[in-house]
Amino acid sequence: MRPLVWKRIDVSNLATALVDMAQRQPQGLAMQDEKTVLTYADLDDLSARAAGGLRAHGVRPGDRIGLRLPCSLAFAVLYFGALRTGAVAVPVYPRTRTPTVDPCHEACGARLVFTAPDKTTSQEMRKSDTTLIPVGPDFLDQVTFWPRHTGVVHRWDHDPAIAVRAPDTPSGAQEALLSHRMLRTAAVTARTLIDNTASHVDPAQVPPFSASGTTHGLNAVILIGACLLTPGGHAAVSDNGFPDAADCPAAPPPSGSAR
Repeated sequence: MRPLVWKRIDVSNLATALVDMAQRQPQGLAMQDEKTVLTYADLDDLSARAAGGLRAHGVRPGDRIGLRLPCSLAFAVLYFGALRTGAVAVPVYPRTRTPTVDPCHEACGARLVFTAPDKTTSQEMRKSDTTLIPVGPDFLDQVTFWPRHTGVVHRWDHDPAIAVRAPDTPSGAQEALLSHRMLRTAAVTARTLIDNTASHVDPAQVPPFSASGTTHGLNAVILIGACLLTPGGHAAVSDNGFPDAADCPAAPPPSGSAR
């Protein structure tokens, strides 16, 4: 008789948590903005299509994807799409720019940057070798036509998932790399604090996580990660009136916890 071989299930990549949620609670409300509500199945499908689009652009594991966007549904879709491909997401803070600024330097070396369209974007596109992709109001509608990449690329706990540089620092400033383990820890911590703050609310009446245009960069990453359920949690909650998750200490996950 051949010996049994135990196969390790990949839970390091944070995008695996989204796939798991879409399987367990497909109609659960994940995120919303002023006009659109996304279920976990919606977010899973759109992020899979974003991953397919990124792969069609030649994105491979370890490549960097710039997100010069506010905390929004489009940010979440592209963020999880980047993680699914094994890429490193680079949330970029909006700031006053001139056409002489190279987005590649601004986004820690990312050659593909999704950006909110503004007056300088078209000028930047002509002056930089960085590929800038404007994200307009109909972006999610466009993503529905992209090819789907349903899988999640394996990443180890220590593999970088996020590269971030503080806003308004010189382009040569040292960047901070956040691993997939750190992302899971931050998501669990922020979610736990949000749930505790909302403990007086009937879970059946709690709205989905609210995407707000006032949060950027690492704050947006942590808040969007918190839209995923923690074990024993309930539907994702709105961040209105709750403390900023960026101010929350990152506590280690419980011993033996996979996520």
